[in-house]
Amino acid sequence: MTNKAPVVAVFNSSDDMVELLRVLFERHGFVVVTGHITSIRKGELDLSSFVAQHQPDVVVYDLIPPYDRQWRFLTHLRETSPLKPMPFVLTSSNAAATKELAGTDERIIEVLGRPFEFDSLVEAVRRATNGA
Repeated sequence: MTNKAPVVAVFNSSDDMVELLRVLFERHGFVVVTGHITSIRKGELDLSSFVAQHQPDVVVYDLIPPYDRQWRFLTHLRETSPLKPMPFVLTSSNAAATKELAGTDERIIEVLGRPFEFDSLVEAVRRATNGA
């Protein structure tokens, strides 16, 4: 019996960052699926189908300005889609604002401010997948 590698869903608005994170996580043994936040917002990416198809174990999501509006969008996504039970690792250019918005939400494993250490991001994802 083989252990299945954890699946990381990376959602970001930057093509370069999506590719960079894909390579980073794959080098650490994760299976990576990606989506662009803009595609989700525009309805071009059917999030329910995406999650059903890929069954991610953790979501790495970049929260961009305006933080309060983006947080409301993310909260809506998490409450109205199959993402609801999943752990999240958030990246942001303003970690303090993002942490304040996230509060004590236990599904938020970590908030990392940019620029972040890649090792810290990988470790947060490992924690979210329970070391799987």
